[in-house]
Amino acid sequence: MRFLFFVLMTFLGTFCWSKELPILIDDKKNDALYPVTYYFNSAFDVIQNPYYFSQSDFIEKHKILFERISSPHESIKNDGGYKKFFNDEFLTSRVVPNIGLHMIGGAYDKLYLYQYFEARKYPCPLIFTIGVSYLGHFGNEALELTNPNITSHDNIADLYVFDVLAFYLAFSPRAMSFLVNDLQMKAWHLQPMFLFEKSDITNAGLNYIFRPNIFDSKLRPFVFMGMQNLIGLSYEFGNKQSLTTAFGMALTDPLEQKGKFVTALFYDKNDFVASSLYINGTEDYRIRLNIYPELFNFNKIKLGLLLGQKRSHEEVVGININLPLGLAGLN
Repeated sequence: MRFLFFVLMTFLGTFCWSKELPILIDDKKNDALYPVTYYFNSAFDVIQNPYYFSQSDFIEKHKILFERISSPHESIKNDGGYKKFFNDEFLTSRVVPNIGLHMIGGAYDKLYLYQYFEARKYPCPLIFTIGVSYLGHFGNEALELTNPNITSHDNIADLYVFDVLAFYLAFSPRAMSFLVNDLQMKAWHLQPMFLFEKSDITNAGLNYIFRPNIFDSKLRPFVFMGMQNLIGLSYEFGNKQSLTTAFGMALTDPLEQKGKFVTALFYDKNDFVASSLYINGTEDYRIRLNIYPELFNFNKIKLGLLLGQKRSHEEVVGININLPLGLAGLN
């Protein structure tokens, strides 16, 4: 009942706020965020850390997660009680991804999805937004069950607190204007691919960038937030194109804050990522190049490519033509 009340209040509030919110989609480009693509990027986001999480037993993990969150009071008590729940999820380093990814990143995606469904005349676009976003987050939380250090406290905090707060943030004109207009926030998500040899998903993930024009110049600070956190500089050259170099850490143990050093290069057009190169990045890739449809957009054909090499020396090649999920293979 409480969740339904939240949905109703947010739904009513949306009619009051939607006209004042920043516009995230660009229908002229006809490349809005596909809900299916978003689902795979969201649900399989944590597999970027193969040292901690696995996508095996995907369906079974959903069943276990449902048991955990269907009785939150009992689950919180069984895993140490409310004091431990509050201390772990709100007073430790765990709160950083909770706020950064689930709340702030989630707010951006929810507003994007809402505007996607609204522009395409879906009935009750907020209901579709809630459904797609929670399906993705539910899958992500399910895969986190791989590691026994992740208790029900993390799942409950994410799904019942920070994901809910993301909806309110998404439809707050002042908050979203600050994030999108002042901090120049954008979603630079990966291109999920189905990997034939292993029958699983590769190259999935949610990423957000902030690139405020603090100095009113072509050189801007750059912050990248996701399963790898980077800082760097962007240089804008002619016709809204930018080159960015950044470095930072990809976490291998999120609770102990241990990770590996990552270097990245980006090329973007009109703030949409066109290509990205990660060296020593997530998902155990030694090197990974993504080329997005922003670079290869031939009229009705939108081409996305993945070229990478794992630390095991396996080479990964993937392609996506006009689909929300690409296909990849190993060499």
